[in-house]
Formats: sequence, structure tokens, C-alpha cells
Amino acid sequence: MRRLLATALLAAASAAPLAGQGALSLQGFGYPVGQNSTRSSGAGGSLGETDPGSPINPGALPGAGRSLFSVQIDPEYRRLSVDGRDVNTTTARFPVISVGTRAGERGFLGVSFASLLDRTWDAAYADSVTVGGDRVASRVATSVRGAVNDARIAYAWQFNERLQAGVAFHAITGANRMRLSRTFTDSTKFGSLAQETTLSYAGSAVSAGLVSRPVQHLYLAASARLGGVMRTRTGDSLATRAHAPNRYGASLTYDGIPGSTLMLRLNREQWTRMRSLGQSTLDVRDATEISAGAEIAGPKVQGTPSQFRLGARTRGLPFGWNGHAVKEQVLAVGGGATVGRGWASFDVSLQRAVRKAGGLTEKGTILSVGLTVRP
Repeated sequence: MRRLLATALLAAASAAPLAGQGALSLQGFGYPVGQNSTRSSGAGGSLGETDPGSPINPGALPGAGRSLFSVQIDPEYRRLSVDGRDVNTTTARFPVISVGTRAGERGFLGVSFASLLDRTWDAAYADSVTVGGDRVASRVATSVRGAVNDARIAYAWQFNERLQAGVAFHAITGANRMRLSRTFTDSTKFGSLAQETTLSYAGSAVSAGLVSRPVQHLYLAASARLGGVMRTRTGDSLATRAHAPNRYGASLTYDGIPGSTLMLRLNREQWTRMRSLGQSTLDVRDATEISAGAEIAGPKVQGTPSQFRLGARTRGLPFGWNGHAVKEQVLAVGGGATVGRGWASFDVSLQRAVRKAGGLTEKGTILSVGLTVRP
């Protein structure tokens, strides 16, 4: 009986509860968070190349001023409809933590910890399975706690008012811990079953970037990350080997309109370099992202400056579903205010994401709240 129940549990696992782990965005090794700060998220990610709080372009760090400490939380609520049934999943992410300080008159040293791919979620549904010829009611629950993370140490140098550049080293780390359980309604007769799996990741990368002002009111920023060897392990055993993804990005920023800044950003990520980390059937795809946004000066509240932000983003996700590419469109709004006599800023953003693949549609709402302190 125990062997029979275990076989039934594994059969449920291979079925990928309700269209793939409860969400289109969580296929493969997870959802690409984007490494954007709350401020950049409110502009649809278009500030990513020039925002010192977003660990994307090391050349942007001098824009932080004296020093930098920022932290944020990004809870997301998702709904996926499959064959007339809704699957709801939620997750609370802490996607970016950044600290940094001036190193001399023109240098800036920064350390950050960011989520590269996130697979933190919970999903549950009612099901029944045949045991010994009888159909038995049960509840299947899946819990995943994991991510592929990017720990970065960066150094930037401000050459003059028109040019600043930086370099960085990245340690790619993380783990996925998955627990699949089935609890039977008649617990006195059948009890419950659970299966747990842990996979760890380790790799490296280097990056470089710059921010320049070739003409008045126009800023050009660009950065690139080159991935090194990446490995997965189960316990102490080497499981697979591949390479961390390369990334290339560039943006244009225009601040010639009083009180407003307009941004346009292009980003390309080569996720297929990770293909060998998974099974040969894993559908891995490179992804291009285009985002545009605006940051507008708001009114002063009791002498405190404020900003409004809005933006839009379209991109592909790195892992397909059932042979189909997963596309994501995001609309974002946000705002921020300086507090503590300019020593800190408080930001908030709200993103509405629509992801589609093969006739399936997933909708997600992401709230981001961030605090930046500049002591």
C-alpha cells in the first residue's frame, strides 16, 4: 500500500499541478525579477541603467551621492485560469538590497544582493486518486522556497560631470527547495505523503557599464554582464554544469522638460546559456526587454519634494510553457518622497503584469515598497 500511494503521489507531481507549478511566470528555474529598485519599477524598469539603487549598471553608482542603503519588499498576487479553474499563488520577495559609500573624492564602492530568478510560491488544490481500486479524496499542496541570486561588489569612478563608469564581480548563488505533499481526507486509513527536493546553484560573472552626457539634457547609459561557469549540486554531488546568462543593456534619458525626465531602455538576456543546468527537454529562451517611462516632479508636501512615475514594459520570459514562448506586458505607476531633511527617500510602485502563452493568460499584481537612506 505504501508503494502504491508513493506512486500515486509521484504521478501527481509529474502532472505539474494545474498548468505548470501554478503560474506561467514560474516555469524552468523561475521568474526573472529584473533587479529593479522600487523607484525603477514605478517607471516600468526604464530607470534600470541609471538608477544607483538598481544593481544593473555599476557605472550608475556615483549618482547615489555620499552613500547608499536601500531595501524593498515586493509582494505579488497571481491568478492563472486553466480549463475553467483558477489557480491563485502569492509570494513576498525581497528582490534588492544595496549598500555603498564614497571611496575618495570620485570613487564609489557598492555591494548588493538581488534576486536573478525567483521560485518562491505556494499552491494547493483538491484532488482524488485511485488506491486499491477505490477513488480517494485528497488535498495536494506544493511549496517552493528558492531563487537564483546575484551578489555583486562594484566600484565606479566619476571622471567628470559628463562621464562615469564602473566594473563589478558577481557571485551567482542560491537554492530551490521543493516540497510536494498529499493529505488524504480519511487520514486514519491513508495518512499523508510528502516528497522534498533541494538543488543548489553556484556560479560567477563580471560586468561593466557607463553613464555619459554627450549633449545637454541627454544621457546615454550602457552596461554588459558576462557570465562564467555555473553549477548545480544535490547535496555534495555535482549534478549539472552550464554558464550564467550574459546580459546587455542600454538606455536614453532626456531631462530637457522642466520637472520631468523621460526614459527609454533596451535589455537583452541570454538565458539559453543555462540550458545544460536542467533536463534536455527544458524550454529555455533568450529574452529581449523594451521599457519606457517618465519621472515627474510632484508638489511639495510640508516642504518635502515628491515625484510621480509611470511606465510600461514588454519582454519575453526565459522559460517557455508547452512549446510556447511566454510574453509579459507590464503597466506601472509609482511615486516617492524625500524625508528626513534629504537623508532618506520613501518609494512605492504598483505593477500590473499580463503573461500569455499558448492560449493561457496569467495576471499578476506586484506592489513594491522601498526605503533608501543616504546618511
